[in-house]
Amino acid sequence: MVRLVLKIFLAYWLAARVVLLILNLTPHEEIHQFESVSAFNGSLAMNGQLVIDAYENGRCSEVQKLLTNKNDALSIATTDGSPLCGNPEYAKDKALVTAAVKSGKCMTDTHALFQLVAASVRSNSGKSYVVLLKNGYSSMFQLYGFLPGYNSILISLVVTLFLAFLVALPIRRLRRAAREIATGKLDARVQWGKLSQQIYGFNGRDDIARLVEDFNHMAERLQALSESQRLLMRDVSHELRSPLARLGVGLGLARQQAPDAMCAHLDRIESEAQRLNELIGQILSLSYLETIHEVELPKDVSLGEIIVDLLPDVQYEAAQRSCVITTAINPDCNVKGDAELLRSAVENIVRNAIRYVPDSGSIHVETAPVEREGKMLSVIRISDNGPGIPDVELKSVLEPFYRADKTRCWHQSGFGIGLAIANRATGVHGGTIDIRNRSEGGLTVEMCFPFAMEAL
Repeated sequence: MVRLVLKIFLAYWLAARVVLLILNLTPHEEIHQFESVSAFNGSLAMNGQLVIDAYENGRCSEVQKLLTNKNDALSIATTDGSPLCGNPEYAKDKALVTAAVKSGKCMTDTHALFQLVAASVRSNSGKSYVVLLKNGYSSMFQLYGFLPGYNSILISLVVTLFLAFLVALPIRRLRRAAREIATGKLDARVQWGKLSQQIYGFNGRDDIARLVEDFNHMAERLQALSESQRLLMRDVSHELRSPLARLGVGLGLARQQAPDAMCAHLDRIESEAQRLNELIGQILSLSYLETIHEVELPKDVSLGEIIVDLLPDVQYEAAQRSCVITTAINPDCNVKGDAELLRSAVENIVRNAIRYVPDSGSIHVETAPVEREGKMLSVIRISDNGPGIPDVELKSVLEPFYRADKTRCWHQSGFGIGLAIANRATGVHGGTIDIRNRSEGGLTVEMCFPFAMEAL
């Protein structure tokens, strides 16, 4: 937001400088007096008359000194540019003097550190003179008048900042809502109070108001489509449970009357039915996790105890492929949450590793408290020596039913839901999951949770 405000401010000042530069390219047309334009002509004529009267009465130097300071100095010259009183250097600009006499108006010429103003004045005695005012810039940054004075800068700064915030604020709110939607919070909307609605013309429906309305409408449609998809998956999964149960009953009856030659086919039917039942269970678990945003009534859970409790089951599965599972458990690695959800997340990742490591492969599971950016985290790290995943697909494998190219093998039994369940379970505990390939080969999945002390 700061960058956007700065860009709008600089764009405004660039446009203002172009206008001032064009004006400075045509001198003698207009006075570039930035700080106090009102009553300038009358003030110059009055002070000039004082210097002229003093000159005619022989007191020129005395009065001229009174009207001279660090930034300003008054001088008088004849109508042909001959200096009479004050600094003779200012009278050398005869073109300026001639222009002032011919026009009868105040004329100006821009120099590096000051501007020179000339005005034709008639004395009380009836003689014509030219009053020259050397007007120094109020800031050292005003070389050749390229910048206005401090007051103008301050006023324009306030105005431009207001305009910039007027544009940047709705963009910032749109970005915040977009980030929330990207993290799965599909109920996020751009919120406006009554004052904001009046400022941005929600009643008049200007372009910003319409953009906000279109964004909220888009978010509503996304939420509705996602909800309908989730409900469809849940309802279909529930409906499939009944025919699967009947299929199991029929399969048991068929085994009682089937000849020996049919046993192999019946075993195949039973195996596929079990796979389908497992898939339905995972879909229902994922649907449940997508309906919750945080754990209700969280308790202190030891990640080490979860690993110890889970180890016999996963070691039994790993033994079928001669895989070895090693552990390094820190007993002080605690999380505040739901033990069953955490166990499900860890189990899905470990089983996924067992599924894809080669025969006689190795899997290492470790827990450890880690301090990052001043916060204590409880970390579970699961590493294997499998084929890994292409780098471009590391984030995609966390999506439901996504399977990386190297794992799309007909003989594998996965459905592409396990990592999605682990990711969602980690998210509802306020944690993050990171997947990366190991330099020596294989994959590392790291789940980071707020430490139990931090979650209180």
